Amino acid sequence: MILVIATSGKVCAQSASDTATTDTVSIERLSDSTSTPLHHHRRTHFGVGMTYQNDDVYLGRKDSTRLPYYTPTVSWFHKSGLYATASASYLNNATASRIDLVTLEAGYMFTAKKYSGTFTISKYFYNSQSTAVTADITSSIDYTNSYDLGFIKPSFTTTLNMGTKTDFATTLGLSHAFELVKDNLEISPTLYAAASTQDFYNDYYRNRKYQIKKKKQVVGTGTATVTGTVLNASAFKILDYEATMPIEYSIGKCTISFTPTYSIPVHPATLAIHTVRDDGVITDTTRTEKIANTFYFTLGLDFLF
Repeated sequence: MILVIATSGKVCAQSASDTATTDTVSIERLSDSTSTPLHHHRRTHFGVGMTYQNDDVYLGRKDSTRLPYYTPTVSWFHKSGLYATASASYLNNATASRIDLVTLEAGYMFTAKKYSGTFTISKYFYNSQSTAVTADITSSIDYTNSYDLGFIKPSFTTTLNMGTKTDFATTLGLSHAFELVKDNLEISPTLYAAASTQDFYNDYYRNRKYQIKKKKQVVGTGTATVTGTVLNASAFKILDYEATMPIEYSIGKCTISFTPTYSIPVHPATLAIHTVRDDGVITDTTRTEKIANTFYFTLGLDFLF
């Protein structure tokens, strides 16, 4: 799943993922109405789209195996601002070819002069073999709001991610849109910071990081079962900063988009690693995870009907 701000992408995110689910940028592209006052150009319509994301990244966190997703989306928008979407994310990499995630969303969007908001409820159905860091999140509720000051557009998103525990996440963004080629081309450089609790990440280490990839890990001269726990997972902290520049070009009812994102993760998790060797020897260690900056991108093609 990718947490997003209204004018950029997932965390972005999904920049903020930032990722396999229908993000706010996709909704805005398909809705054909969020940039205008509520009583202008509202109409009930359908939209279909296809996106490709070269890797699944959420709040700067990702699996050690690259997870590229192909995601078709079907959307319905009512002139009142209500909308619903359904998408399926197909994973195709060196180790797997499968539908890794199905997402259902419903929400409401509105614009009142310079202020706009989007309220979304999402339900996620991950494949049991998924190694996405968000794979144990089952549903989410979020509200994105922004205010256009002209020279800059600040936005703020609050999100509740439900899993074995509920995570609270926020994203603060700053953007400015440039419209070119008779307003058919829009470029929106955006900076944002995202913070969250990490119970979702704890679930990833406990249930997927080691268990799905390798039931047995090679340790010394033998094998062992390894489990991990994120310490202080319920602490709320900044997890990443991102720079992104969504580019959209509209041709009639078709919109082509490209969103490059550079993620700078911070505050690496402290992990408790529990190892049980085949000979019965138990080892408990504590270490700090290794995190690194990541560049990823999304390509999109959308049609309105």
